[in-house]
Amino acid sequence: MPDRLRPSTPWRPAKLRVWGVYRRQRGAASRAADSTNRLRPVVVKYDVRFQVDGHEYRYGFDKKAWADEFASSLQEEFVKGWEFDPVARRFVAPQALEPEEVLTWLAFAADYFARKWLAWSPASRRHAQADFARASVHLVADEAPELNPAQRVEADRCLRTSTFIVPRPEKLSDAERRWDEWFASWSLPLRDITDAHLHRLMETIRITTLGGRRRLLGAASLKRTRAVLRGAFKSAYKRRLIEWDPWTALEWKLPPDLDRIDSELVMDPAQVFELADACGVIDRRYHCFVLIQGLCGLRPGEARDLRRRDLDVRSTPGTVTVGGSYSDVGHQFFDPGESRRRPLKGRGPRATRSIAIPTRLVPLLHAHLEEFVGERADALVFTTAAGSRINLSRFNVNVWSPAREKLFAEDSALRHVRRHDLRHSAITTWLNCGVTLKTAQRWSGHKTASVLLDTYLGVVRDDASISLGRVDQALEEALGDTPEP
Repeated sequence: MPDRLRPSTPWRPAKLRVWGVYRRQRGAASRAADSTNRLRPVVVKYDVRFQVDGHEYRYGFDKKAWADEFASSLQEEFVKGWEFDPVARRFVAPQALEPEEVLTWLAFAADYFARKWLAWSPASRRHAQADFARASVHLVADEAPELNPAQRVEADRCLRTSTFIVPRPEKLSDAERRWDEWFASWSLPLRDITDAHLHRLMETIRITTLGGRRRLLGAASLKRTRAVLRGAFKSAYKRRLIEWDPWTALEWKLPPDLDRIDSELVMDPAQVFELADACGVIDRRYHCFVLIQGLCGLRPGEARDLRRRDLDVRSTPGTVTVGGSYSDVGHQFFDPGESRRRPLKGRGPRATRSIAIPTRLVPLLHAHLEEFVGERADALVFTTAAGSRINLSRFNVNVWSPAREKLFAEDSALRHVRRHDLRHSAITTWLNCGVTLKTAQRWSGHKTASVLLDTYLGVVRDDASISLGRVDQALEEALGDTPEP
């Protein structure tokens, strides 16, 4: 039936027909000839198709269990005599159309967080918790009592431990109960939030911490926060909890070039070796741990999950195979029995990538294996002196920070270099020394070469004389003539 003939307002239907749950597959799986990585993953959806008074509708779900539950609820709600909302494509209770209570931002955000919990990974749960708690501290009524920095920090902490956590605690502490009552009184009504509120929120998050300290939040964190909050408002709009999505009118944008790599925090190979030596002075176990990240482009979590079987230092060239990383996220973000080992970023659970090991690093890794790693194939390559897996937070405090402060001058930008900048340094070295873009993309694990190039464009060396010399050499080889000066 044409859309123009469909009702646009809720009504009580006289007939319902549910055809069932249908499996829908989008995309085709394919693999590169020289890689086991899946290039185009198959996306499977489950559609509930039904007819209300002759009008056909479809509702899609990511999991079949959710689709089955929705199909059953349609029959139950039709029998109860509920009205059907054609915009939301579901039955609604009479009181749901005109709620008696004002839905606040905090109440909606807590409900949305609980709904999305199962779909998020542990790291996404942690990031979303921080984003929602921070937004809730700022999205309060204008007449609310002004909070000082210490109170904002305390409110944020209580929101994380009592509101934005699954399952929510049955018993609240005195501080959590006090802040729960405060937000119940002063949290902005969801319908009253405008694009001006969101603009002020994003600007505040970008330049100020909850404690009042000035800072510039990284582009990746800003993008993640915007995506999480925008997803919540999009859900509210779909559920008809708000009449319009204020994000559609928001003109706030990221400052230009913030998504590029900071060239001041990119080290050359000599500086990577010097920093690895400084870490090795504190504990020799960490010498190769730093080098394999700074020369092979591994992420910190990937390096700490390496096993003996992943390193091939006897063949030419030597290779390191990365198949995942180990998460340091708190236990409260994991479901019972959920593994801490995560697949490669943006890849399936069986995806791997292989990186050629620089010749100078091969004997160092071979010596490390002989001295610190057991003979079993699944033995961890990098461990603490006690033989346990490296804790990145303790490594940062006990090894990384002292080493960089000793090595780099106080006024040097490298005094603040992060562990992840080792990966940036490795990829920058590849691109600057002539490694082809496709090979660099395969080693780094970026989904496409364009993403790799866009990210590292600002740190790739642009030497016109070298480029022109290569062009001239190609012309001479092709034509066989040398131009006269």
